[in-house]
Amino acid sequence: MKILIICGSRRKNSLTRKLTDIAYEYAKGKYKNVSYLDLGKTDVEPFRGFEETYNKYTAGAIKLMESADVFIIGSPVYDALLSSGVKNLFEHVNYKALEKSVAGFIIKSNNAGSHQQVRGHLVALVNYFNILSNPRPVFSVDEDFEENGNLKNEKIRERILNLVDSTVKLKSRE
Repeated sequence: MKILIICGSRRKNSLTRKLTDIAYEYAKGKYKNVSYLDLGKTDVEPFRGFEETYNKYTAGAIKLMESADVFIIGSPVYDALLSSGVKNLFEHVNYKALEKSVAGFIIKSNNAGSHQQVRGHLVALVNYFNILSNPRPVFSVDEDFEENGNLKNEKIRERILNLVDSTVKLKSRE
């Protein structure tokens, strides 16, 4: 089973990245074959069509996506929408390549008001690819972090660990 953790934030000092880092460190310590795709550090080009040739970073990201069985997708909330980086990443992948995978979501926003809308966007996105979504995403807000960006709400860390395990368990039930 291949697990892919995705950080959908392109910001340099991303709180979403701090959350997906927790998921990655935990997953790689517990499971075999865990990869991390950080869209803020990987040059995934804008999608221009399947017939186009893309740079090696984009090709590598597509390969990671198409080989994964389990996705943990972290997305910030931007103007009540999911990260354009996450949307662009999925545009590069043939929808049939991801069938029967599973996904869990980590959603970071400024306040609790827009979590559910972005969850709905992510669920709709993965449904199109016939990916089963974990019904228990992790939501986080600014108040969960200290001024220096460190996570202060340990319940969020626990929820991330549970998200990883329960999403892997969903895949294991097949």
